[in-house]
Amino acid sequence: MDYDTFKLIHSELIMSVQYIEQDLKLVYSILKSGKFDDNYSNVENAPLGRLLKSLHEVDQELGYSKIKEKDYELLDRIREIRNYWCHQCYIDFHYIEEPQAHEKAFQEVAARLHEDELCVYDLQQKVEKLRKSVEKKNRHKKSIH
Repeated sequence: MDYDTFKLIHSELIMSVQYIEQDLKLVYSILKSGKFDDNYSNVENAPLGRLLKSLHEVDQELGYSKIKEKDYELLDRIREIRNYWCHQCYIDFHYIEEPQAHEKAFQEVAARLHEDELCVYDLQQKVEKLRKSVEKKNRHKKSIH
């Protein structure tokens, strides 16, 4: 993989993670009993771990179970994935001065990027589909967000 492709895929991965987080906040806010705006305010700035725990509880209470347990596990890993790609990935090759070692390290990070991007993209598509389904079934509760 070349560097320009890496930057593009990296950006798309971060975009997908952001979509996942926002869609989960919306799904939670719709499914949780009470007013949408109040529910959204409770998770708007919540860390992803707390959001996932809250969503899982609501999902269990409602018997909704549209998110499979293996997807919850992957959603939990999203935190680690996001943190790596936001805070560490470039560090893993940037400071290596020897050209061959730099390229080898870059290609290792690029391979990881490709794996994570595919898995995150698939999950993002599932979560988006869930959000659209929940919104459609609960149009009366959703306000403008």
